[in-house]
Amino acid sequence: MSDVHDQAYGLRSLYRDPLFDRTLAELRAQGGYAAVAADKAEEFIGMLTGKNPAGGRHRFRFTRNGEYRIRNCRKVDIGCGYRIVCIQKDQQLVLLYIGTHDDCFRWIERRRTAEYDLESVPKGAWVDVGGARPVEPASRKKVHEEERFADEYEDSLMDQLDDAVLRKIFPGLVEHR
Repeated sequence: MSDVHDQAYGLRSLYRDPLFDRTLAELRAQGGYAAVAADKAEEFIGMLTGKNPAGGRHRFRFTRNGEYRIRNCRKVDIGCGYRIVCIQKDQQLVLLYIGTHDDCFRWIERRRTAEYDLESVPKGAWVDVGGARPVEPASRKKVHEEERFADEYEDSLMDQLDDAVLRKIFPGLVEHR
């Protein structure tokens, strides 16, 4: 995964789809982790638009593999198991949907192969992106080290799993031979 500024550097404009704003309001109304995720989404948007340029640089990352089911689709991991689904084309970013990882997966699956018409967005609806600038090299190095350690930790955990442990965790899914 790479830092948002690595991916979003060079963005010139941002658009919040009405569905995004509606799902954001629904999350905020739910309270708990959902409200925390809504606050983090606003922090992410503030970082991109320059209202909060220093805040959260290392907390928001585009997901590792992107999204192949919708053209130019990207997901942003905002933590607490929540994602923002967006379209990034050239220097424009459209925020489409926010929800849990599973909600986003289902939302994307229902819109498989869809294309978002950026030309249909009114010119006055785009917000200029003022805070997108590259992360300092030392900061970028720290993010990559954290990712490497996280990957190494995950690999060490996976090495400890054997068939007996998997049978205990998933009884009925593992076929006995």
